[in-house]
Amino acid sequence: MKTSLNWLSDFVKLPWAPRELSQRLTSAGLEVESIEEVGKIPDGVVVAEILERRKHENSDHLSVCMVSTGSGEPLQVVCGAPNCDAGQKAALACIGCDLGGGFVIKKSKLRGVESYGMLCASDELGLDDDHSGIMILPPETPLGIPLSELYQPDWVIDWEVTPNRPDWLSHLGIAREIAAVSNSSIKMPLSKIRVRSGSPVSQVAKVRIDAPDLCPRYIARVFENVKVAPSPDWLVRRLRAVGLRSVNNVVDITNYVMLEYGQPLHAFDLKNLAGQEIIVRRANAGEKMVTLDGTELELDPENLVISDRDRGVALAGIMGAENSMITDQTTTVLLEAAAFDHSNIRISSRNLGKATDSSYRFERGISPELTALASERAASLLCELAGAEQLEGVLDCYPRPWQSEQITGRVAKINALLGLQLSSDEIAACLERRGIEVLSRNAEELQVKTPWWRFDLHVEVDLAEEVAQIEGLDSIPEAPAI
Repeated sequence: MKTSLNWLSDFVKLPWAPRELSQRLTSAGLEVESIEEVGKIPDGVVVAEILERRKHENSDHLSVCMVSTGSGEPLQVVCGAPNCDAGQKAALACIGCDLGGGFVIKKSKLRGVESYGMLCASDELGLDDDHSGIMILPPETPLGIPLSELYQPDWVIDWEVTPNRPDWLSHLGIAREIAAVSNSSIKMPLSKIRVRSGSPVSQVAKVRIDAPDLCPRYIARVFENVKVAPSPDWLVRRLRAVGLRSVNNVVDITNYVMLEYGQPLHAFDLKNLAGQEIIVRRANAGEKMVTLDGTELELDPENLVISDRDRGVALAGIMGAENSMITDQTTTVLLEAAAFDHSNIRISSRNLGKATDSSYRFERGISPELTALASERAASLLCELAGAEQLEGVLDCYPRPWQSEQITGRVAKINALLGLQLSSDEIAACLERRGIEVLSRNAEELQVKTPWWRFDLHVEVDLAEEVAQIEGLDSIPEAPAI
C-alpha cells in the first residue's frame, strides 16, 4: 500500500521525519517495503511565459521560442515539444540548472540556433511519466517564481500489508497507526454536500438486494448537473504519487476515496440504467457481461452482479460494465458504495481472472460502517470538483448491520504474555489509543468493544498484541532460553 506523506498529513500531524516515521511504525507492527522522495523540483526551474513561437529554419519538429521570466531581456529557447505555443506559461530550466543524472542546462546551439534554457516536460522534473509535451501551468501563475513554490515535494512509503489488516489499505488506516503510536488524534475531512431540496432520490432511483448473504450493505446517492472534466492538478498529483493515472474528475474521485478511506466505489451513468434501478443479485447461468476493459465474461450463480432492470451493469466488487460507464456526456450519476462478502469476491476474481484494486480490498474485507463514511466523502468531492447537486436523501439498504465484538482481557494474563508489569489503567490507555473502546475495567480485568474497522480482534491474546504494539515490540523482553 503506497501512501503519500502529504496526503497523510491531512489526517494526522506527522511528528517524525519520513525515515524515522517508517521505523516507528515498523516497531508497532507495520513493515516498510520502500521509501522514496518524489516531486522535488531542482533549483533553477522557474515560471516563464512563451511570448513568441516560430518554426526552426533547419528542422521540421523544432520551434524557436522567446520566453520571459518577468525580469531582464526575453530568452531564446529551442524547443521540440508540440505544445510550446505563445501565450502559455511553462516551466523553464535556466542555464546552470542540474536536472539530475549529470544533465546540467548549458547555453547550446541546436541546428545552428542558440538556446538559453529548456522548457520542461513534467517527467523531466520527476513529477510523473508524461512526456507528451512541455508542462503547461495555469495562466494566473506568477512569472519568475521558483517552480518549487508551486510543487511541494513528497515522500511515498510503500507498506507491506498483512491479510488480517485490510484497514491498512488506505491513508486513513495508516494515519490511525501514526495517531496511535504518537498518541495524537485523527482529523477527518469536512463534508460539504450541495443538496437539491424538494427532489427526493426515492422518486428517481431504486435499490434492491436479492442476495443479502453476499451484500450486507448497499448505499446509492444520485447527483445531477455533473460536469465531467479533467481533475484539478492537486488531485492528479496525489493519484500519480501512489501509482494511479488520472481519467476524469468523476472516476478520479472514486479512486481517490478508495485510496483515502479504503472503500472501493463505482459511478454509474444513471441515464443508462434501465428502469433507473439497482438490483444486487447472483448472476444467471451463462450470463454475459463486457467489462470496462473490453473483456467479455461468461458468469454463473457463484458470481455477484449489480444489475439494472434488464441486464448486469457491474461485476460486484471487481469491475463495472461498459454499458453504464461514465463518459464526457454524463450529467447524472448514481454513486455506489457497498460491502460485499470477501470470500465471494475472492472466488469470482480468481475464477474469472479479474484482479483489480477494488477486488484486492473486498477480498480482505470491507466494513459496512466504512461504506457510509466513504459515500459521504465522495459526495462532498463530487459537489466540490464536478459541480454536482445531490438529490435529497440516500438509498441505504442495510440488511445485515455490523456487530462489534466484546472481549474480556485479564490484566495478569496480558502481562504474562508480554513479560511486562502493566496496570489495568495502563493497558486500557494502550487499547484506547488503538481505537478499542473500554466498556469497563477494574484491577483484574477489562471489558472492551472492538472498533468497526478491525476484523482481526477476537480473543484475549489479540488484546495483548495490541498493547505490545503501543508499548513497542522492542520493549518486550526475550523469553529465557530453555
